[in-house]
Amino acid sequence: MPWTVEDIEKEWLNGERLELPADDVLRAFAVAEEVRGRDWVLSTTQLPGGGRLWGLGALWPVYWFGTRMQVAAGAPGIETLIRRLQGNDAAANSELTALYILRGQKLARDLEIEPQVASRKSFRLPDFRIREDAAPWTYVEVTSLRSSFASERAHRLLNRIVDAVMEVERPFILEAVLQRFPTEDEEQKLVQTAFEASQASKERQVSVGDFARVLIKTGHPTRIVPTPIPEDSVPRLAVAKGIAGPGEVGRQVIVRAPFADERAEDVLTREAKQLPRQERGLVMVDVGGQPSALDSWPQLIPPRFTSSQHTRVAGVLLFMTGMTLTTGGLKTLIYPKLIINPHANAPLPRWIIEVVDRIRAENRRATGRPD
Repeated sequence: MPWTVEDIEKEWLNGERLELPADDVLRAFAVAEEVRGRDWVLSTTQLPGGGRLWGLGALWPVYWFGTRMQVAAGAPGIETLIRRLQGNDAAANSELTALYILRGQKLARDLEIEPQVASRKSFRLPDFRIREDAAPWTYVEVTSLRSSFASERAHRLLNRIVDAVMEVERPFILEAVLQRFPTEDEEQKLVQTAFEASQASKERQVSVGDFARVLIKTGHPTRIVPTPIPEDSVPRLAVAKGIAGPGEVGRQVIVRAPFADERAEDVLTREAKQLPRQERGLVMVDVGGQPSALDSWPQLIPPRFTSSQHTRVAGVLLFMTGMTLTTGGLKTLIYPKLIINPHANAPLPRWIIEVVDRIRAENRRATGRPD
């Protein structure tokens, strides 16, 4: 039987009112069930050990999957992608998001999944190809970036600092900005300084040696807004945590530290091999597993574009998704960054550049914040 709004409010929202557009949600649920089955749809409300998950966290996987799946329906080769999605293939999930980015605003764009392309000595198999108005195809290779050992180590440090400061049970909004990674003794000094600064009732800033600053800010603990750092172009890794709600002492901690993912060349070389040499080629990288690449790779990739290497890659499109508080409530936003290769054998079509520009402009309007 088809899902109803009442079903969804009962099974996913524990009786709370559905805040998303009802028609969009019902359509997404229908597509998700058709592709993944009713058992998978219902499984998003279940927790390990037999508990139940309520709210947007339970509803979102079904809604987001069904929304993206609609843009790929009916495309030649879609059966292969569906089989991989049904097997919970993380790479296939990234490819589905990539398809949604390039086709979500205009379903009339021609799309083929895993087209076989002949080369001099073998066949290449890009993840998909897409075009608009019968123009030449753009061949797309998609990959997802997992966290590195270095980033996992950095995350552990930032989480230790965040967890330690969150133990202070009083209202505060605190941000620590690191200039470098601290020693063990410096880490303890930073936590102690944060403890003391959290007692302040007004905005203030405290320096911690030569390696960090602690900022006490105003705001709401559920709204995470990192403080802009003038003339700071260093890519940063960040961890944030907030507590709010009835019976809770509302507080928030953000910790940011310099970090750059250095794997751009390896990924670019590997993915470019699947693209045809004389066609338009695009590498799309899901950086959700390593968000710092969204800042570091736009600096690392351009020097690798020369007249003698990576000429089959017309551009690299970095992207990640996240639930974000917008002027219209919580929404799933896509954060893209496009790096164009001026030395490519064939340039990217203008419409892909316009798609990225449009998404970024919509994000700015929705959040009121710069990219």
